[in-house]
Amino acid sequence: MPTVIQGFEVFTKPKDTSLESFPVFVQVVGGTQRVVTFPTEFNAIAISLLIENQSAANPARFVLNRNHPITTPSTPGGTINLNPSQFRTFDSMNIVSVYIDATAMLGTETVDLFCQVAPLPKTDRQRDPGQMVGSL
Repeated sequence: MPTVIQGFEVFTKPKDTSLESFPVFVQVVGGTQRVVTFPTEFNAIAISLLIENQSAANPARFVLNRNHPITTPSTPGGTINLNPSQFRTFDSMNIVSVYIDATAMLGTETVDLFCQVAPLPKTDRQRDPGQMVGSL
């Protein structure tokens, strides 16, 4: 049975050793904000994620798996602070989206996302005739 995260049906079991996955790298430039939505951008779910603040002096902020409109300021306590030159990792999870706020950073600084993603199950038209429903 799928789990629904932010409106996406997620069949992925992150600890499944037979799961096919591939790496993805995303950079968010200082002075900007970005929401990375894995199902729409990569047709996949992130099963692990490393967020690294490359700035030596300025913090960044992030939120996982929550709708966070870029056009409105975040509420106090609504984001997690990532101090300069620090990183956070998330493993064995189903991550649909990550919001990164790098507005406190200079334009030459970045927040790097290193992700391991698993493809979403194929639709009925794409699935092989012998493949079980809901499998990759």
